[in-house]
Amino acid sequence: MIIIALLTMIGSLGALSLDPITVSTTNRSPLKAGICVESPEWYEDNVQWLTKPSSVITGLKNFYKKTGVQPYVIISDQIGGKGESLTDEEAQAYLEERYDALFHDEGHLIYLFLEYESGVYKQYLYLGNQAASVIDHEAQEIIYDYADYYYTSDLDDNTFFFSIFNESADRIMRKTTTSQDIIQHTVLIIGVIVVISVLGFIMLRKKKYDLKQMEEKRKILETPIDNLEDEDLKNKYKD
Repeated sequence: MIIIALLTMIGSLGALSLDPITVSTTNRSPLKAGICVESPEWYEDNVQWLTKPSSVITGLKNFYKKTGVQPYVIISDQIGGKGESLTDEEAQAYLEERYDALFHDEGHLIYLFLEYESGVYKQYLYLGNQAASVIDHEAQEIIYDYADYYYTSDLDDNTFFFSIFNESADRIMRKTTTSQDIIQHTVLIIGVIVVISVLGFIMLRKKKYDLKQMEEKRKILETPIDNLEDEDLKNKYKD
């Protein structure tokens, strides 16, 4: 049982080490109702990638339902005529301007996916102040990681954006099992196995001792008194 527990731990640690997505180290609570007022606008496709936007919106709505933060996706190949040369400061200034034009609360986020040439892209997030309480730095890295992970897959564009937000919401809102968790659980299991084994060993030894004592008493009781060599036993059992 101990060997099985150790092998399970090793397998789990191996699988965890291959996970390309940032782990979620905390259980987050969604924004309270009313902080983020739902907007009818969910995306802006400047390159006409989305052939089935309803699928993408489903993923975005799932994200909104689980986090309380409504996402807005912008897909583009340039911002202000810039692609590769676009700086982080310029991207943030653009997103801040778009946020103020689109929303009147602090519970939304804007995700910009900028593919300025085939196979090369940038990602940016801009969040309202209250949205940042849920979509913290770790949560943002999770979103970026899912985009990187699915970008090299064979998903079509609709499923790509659906998957980024649908999968991100699940991981962001639930603490991921870490290597430390796995080790702690394995140590606990091994400890329980050891305790049970020791108690079982003690009980088995006691049972064997009791059986031996009973067998000795049985032999004594079944032995004719006259055949007993011990005079004290003869006196004890002669009646």
